[in-house]
Amino acid sequence: MMKRTALLLSTVVLSGLLATTPSYAAAPSAPALKTAVAQVKASPAKRSGACPTTVGFSAVVAAKGKGIIRYRWVRGDGGKSVVKSLRVNGSRKVVVRDRQTFDRDTTGWQAVEILGKKGLSGKARFSVACDGPAQVWDVSHPLPAQPGRPLESAADVDVSPAAYNGVCPATVRFTATIQVSRTPATVDYRWIDSITGEGRPESLYFAAGGPRLRQVTLPMSVGSSTRGWKAVRILTPGGHDSGRADYAVTCKSGPAPTPTSTPTSTPSSTPSSTPTSTPTQPPVTPGRQIVELTPGDYAGTCVEPVAYRATGRVTLPAGAAQQVTYWWLVDGAAWQKQVLDFPASAQARSQDVSASWTLGAAGGGAHKVGLMVEGGPSQPDERSYTFTCDEGPNDANVTFRYVLVPLYAGDCDRSFSMRVDGLFTTDRETEVRYRLVADGQPGPVRSQVLKPGVVQTIGDFWNKSAQSSGNGTVRLEVLNHNKPFTQQTYSWTCVPKDPTPGAVRIGGLTSVAYHGDCDAAPYPTAWATLQAAPNTEISYRWVIDGKPDETRTHKAESSGFLNIQAFHWTRSSKTSGTVAIEVLNHNKPTKQAAYPVNCI
Repeated sequence: MMKRTALLLSTVVLSGLLATTPSYAAAPSAPALKTAVAQVKASPAKRSGACPTTVGFSAVVAAKGKGIIRYRWVRGDGGKSVVKSLRVNGSRKVVVRDRQTFDRDTTGWQAVEILGKKGLSGKARFSVACDGPAQVWDVSHPLPAQPGRPLESAADVDVSPAAYNGVCPATVRFTATIQVSRTPATVDYRWIDSITGEGRPESLYFAAGGPRLRQVTLPMSVGSSTRGWKAVRILTPGGHDSGRADYAVTCKSGPAPTPTSTPTSTPSSTPSSTPTSTPTQPPVTPGRQIVELTPGDYAGTCVEPVAYRATGRVTLPAGAAQQVTYWWLVDGAAWQKQVLDFPASAQARSQDVSASWTLGAAGGGAHKVGLMVEGGPSQPDERSYTFTCDEGPNDANVTFRYVLVPLYAGDCDRSFSMRVDGLFTTDRETEVRYRLVADGQPGPVRSQVLKPGVVQTIGDFWNKSAQSSGNGTVRLEVLNHNKPFTQQTYSWTCVPKDPTPGAVRIGGLTSVAYHGDCDAAPYPTAWATLQAAPNTEISYRWVIDGKPDETRTHKAESSGFLNIQAFHWTRSSKTSGTVAIEVLNHNKPTKQAAYPVNCI
């Protein structure tokens, strides 16, 4: 039995750092344009305390020459931002930024990718340790009143609907509830988006003696299937950021939806004072402007759809309360009309709106997006952009060799992580784009450079929630070149908890089923989750096919969990075997599982 590297990994590492680094090729920049990325940082790199909390990322992009640099942020969990652009004519240094919001313990990294340039920048690694469960400040959990003390503020974001399955375009509304500990107060804040990053700063005014809670609504029109999240970051000192409001839109074909009904009134996101106008005054003329389009002109990979997002601003002069109808036009097609409620104000008012859609391999060429308001200018405000797919060479021969599929046995009272790894070989150095499809649900598209004659596995994870035992199907598929794939069955077995557990318990043991050509000896592994009081020292060992491995000792984390991975080992007999985990101190629990070997 030959052994390789042993791994000790926390849950977030298993679900984050083991994810393969995405890398996307794009149309090359002009030969004279040289780029470099330095000073990639997370701020703060380590954060502990109350959650949700926000971590900022920055990097310095230096360029010399003439042309356009396209870049994006790549995240260790497989996420990525939209492509953004920098125009260079000479020498230029620009600080680029991104932000992420977290409401649970997390460890990971972010890096910058310059499209058209191989590889990523240095990685900004970070960790978040939450002091207890995430704190939610909403209508039912008011911020305590603290008159005469330094201002404290908090935000919470709700989304409606959180999941949509139907005809598009559809509207998803994000409602931010912002509270203050005293009045008068002004709170500066900004929206954070999982795709486009930070929005522009905005302010909300709380009048003396008035309510300490206000709400701001941000409607987003969605024209194609997508998913993501939004959050609010409080910029004013003493502020508590919101958690993420996750959403998912699945578009189906059918007749265009009818205009939605008038939404309930929400205050403007700009400060207002006592109105001088009355509702009986005639309506004033609204304005509209597209303030941002990302990624704008695009040239690069189209293996997965490219997410686009436009942000618009609907404006209204001072006056009485008024409703304004607006709609988006994408390539000349008018999306459904929406209604904004503006409260009366003695100051000019504005509300932001947004639209989201995707373009794929069939979407090459020139495009246009517009924003129109009823009763305003007769023509929409428009932005034009071009979309070009450049997949690069597509002639490598990629061959499937084997796959390791998880077989979980343990607790089913919380979600558990599952992972699939496969070996694919290539006849030349090439970049493969691949994804994992678990129970019919595709995961994110990832990328890895394969080299001939080198053993490199590709894989991904997903989180499973189940109340009873069962099995499912998992498919690991390469999306370019000759598109090889493998599809196999995985399983989970829910084990009742011991009613009288000891100091240490084994919450789960995951072995793997090997499916492959068996030209070389199978090379399996296993994972286990141990539970104990925080900082408990646990001594354990793996037992492979009846042969004990060396003893190791580690402490349970602050969460009470210790997630461990066995050595990979070779199974020279090319037959099924057994793997066990044994705790050697405290109450000495043990658990054993089979690992099937299927030569195909």
